[in-house]
Amino acid sequence: MMKEEYLSVFVDESRETLQSLNDNLLKLESSPEDMETVNEVFRLLHTLKGMAGTMGFENMMKLCHKMENVLDKVRGGNVKLTESLMDKLFTGVDIVERMVNNIVESGNDVLEDIDVDSIVRSFDEIQGTETETESEKTEEKKEEKPEKMEGIPIEVEEPVRNVVEKAIGEGFNSYYIKVTLKEGTQLKSARMYLVFHKIEEMGGEIVKTVPPVEDIEEEKFDLDVDMIVIIKKDKEDLVRAITSISDIDRVIIKDFLPKTPSVKEKPEEVKEEVKIEEKTVEERKTKKKLTQTVRVDIDKLDTLMNLMGELVIARSRIVDTLKKYNIKEVDESLAQLSRITLDLQNIVMKVRMVPIAFVFNRFPRMVRDLSKKMGKEVNFIIKGEETELDRTFVEEIGEPILHLLRNAIDHGIESKEERIAKGKPPIGTIVLSARHEGNNVVIEVQDDGRGMDRDKIVKRAIEMGLIDELKASTLPDERVFEFLFTPGFSTKEDVSEVSGRGVGMDVVKNVVESLNGSVSIESQKDVGTKVTIRLPLTLAIIQALLVKVNNYVYAIPIANIDSTLMVSKDDIQTVQDKEVIVIRGEVIPIYKLWEVLEIPHETEGGAMNTVIIRIGNRKYGLVVDKLLGQEDIVIKSLGKIFSDVKEFSGAAILGDGSIALILDISSIG
Repeated sequence: MMKEEYLSVFVDESRETLQSLNDNLLKLESSPEDMETVNEVFRLLHTLKGMAGTMGFENMMKLCHKMENVLDKVRGGNVKLTESLMDKLFTGVDIVERMVNNIVESGNDVLEDIDVDSIVRSFDEIQGTETETESEKTEEKKEEKPEKMEGIPIEVEEPVRNVVEKAIGEGFNSYYIKVTLKEGTQLKSARMYLVFHKIEEMGGEIVKTVPPVEDIEEEKFDLDVDMIVIIKKDKEDLVRAITSISDIDRVIIKDFLPKTPSVKEKPEEVKEEVKIEEKTVEERKTKKKLTQTVRVDIDKLDTLMNLMGELVIARSRIVDTLKKYNIKEVDESLAQLSRITLDLQNIVMKVRMVPIAFVFNRFPRMVRDLSKKMGKEVNFIIKGEETELDRTFVEEIGEPILHLLRNAIDHGIESKEERIAKGKPPIGTIVLSARHEGNNVVIEVQDDGRGMDRDKIVKRAIEMGLIDELKASTLPDERVFEFLFTPGFSTKEDVSEVSGRGVGMDVVKNVVESLNGSVSIESQKDVGTKVTIRLPLTLAIIQALLVKVNNYVYAIPIANIDSTLMVSKDDIQTVQDKEVIVIRGEVIPIYKLWEVLEIPHETEGGAMNTVIIRIGNRKYGLVVDKLLGQEDIVIKSLGKIFSDVKEFSGAAILGDGSIALILDISSIG
């Protein structure tokens, strides 16, 4: 097999496994006695070791093997899961993650700044830290005699019998399986790894192998491997799964039940032997399709989206041309083309959508490490991780959420003593959540910490010359909290590794707005803080309202429009030198688009077209000359030359070939 051919698959699967490892280690840290989680961590390390061994990455395989041995001792009751041992396991997983990153960059798992051998030795030392005294251990060894069951040709130790017995009590089946490879099989260890992987994929666990796993990996066996497996699947499913692997000659499966007083042995074991024969062409055609997903290169998805965008533009131009010449004969065909284009557009969008869990899953470990470092206890809750968003956001939104979580731990959550003094639970809570809201994805970071001190923020804003004292007293809280997004703004007097340098919240705002999103803050002193990020579902093709000022056409994203209405001069009032209108008791500031863009404009007449824009919890009205209607538009970047023009987020090509600038509604109001 060519190593390069499988490298990308190895990297993807390793990263997924590492993420699961981190999740399960966090779970294990909170419940050290949970043997199910111990077994899951063991299985994940075994999978990583097998993949590394298959690809020839010796350092990674060696480290995973040592951690796997430690977990084996834990589930055997010989080693206790202490805090220091958990820290060592987390460190080991971090090193494996660095190895995977190094494989991507340089093609090998050698880390220049880390002595892997010394890390491996440290795990060897842990294996000797057993809970029993040497005399107790010796006595136990005298008493424990591996037992053979009738019809089962391998010895079964007491710990294995206990594990099987418990699994049977939880509704699992237990089997003895003998797998025989064909004569002359190449890469015997790789074939057996595929058998193990197939069983684990089906939710099974291999509790014993003969010969041991180490010998199988080093191909120190002939053609036969015996194993004890606990699984919920029946024998037929297991036979089909194992025999689907090439070079398997024979599979023998028997019911396995250990001889213990609490479990009665079946009177007769059932033997099933399957001899693999060559499949006919017809059988291969009717074989059930196993692969339901296909890995696709991201560049291909981007190309597909670009082509989809060009198709939308071409459709708009055809529609515009036919309207101009009033050609009725093609109306039906055009309607069908529009339907097909819309369906295709929706499918392409869905292909690009990924669960936000890809972003969220990296944070529990970070929260655990940082809260521990700062001596705080935090209950971290994730909600709505199944919410889907455009994969472009997955690459960009991680950094802003990281800043918000770090701020919540450092600025927000108080020390245990401070929380008790305030009458709060000693353990702080941070909730990271996501949900769909209309055409937006809403991400919230909420904590029950000390909240924000409005007076401190106002004082710092006055010191920085952002506002004068008179105006500051009349500002609503949401406008005061917006000062936190100013570069260099920080109310923290002492600078730490985590925060206090005034870097962070401005980064959050810049990244979110570059994604055509918005960010807002709600906070109450000694109650907590909530930061809300709103993002459009996609950045590529959006629905927009086209408006006109003079002879210029502009686009406003539909996702940010609350309503449209006609406003007369008499409806406009002036409050603190600002023009506002009152709608259903709500005071809404209004801006005339020609004044915002400094375009020469004739004096307005009677009623004016006004678009009410919503950004988070804030609304404002935008006055335009004319509403042209709704249209699907393809967002095109303005490039670096116009990066300083804050009023526009991009441009779109319209059906007549003209260009409409897309308004950045967050920078206007």
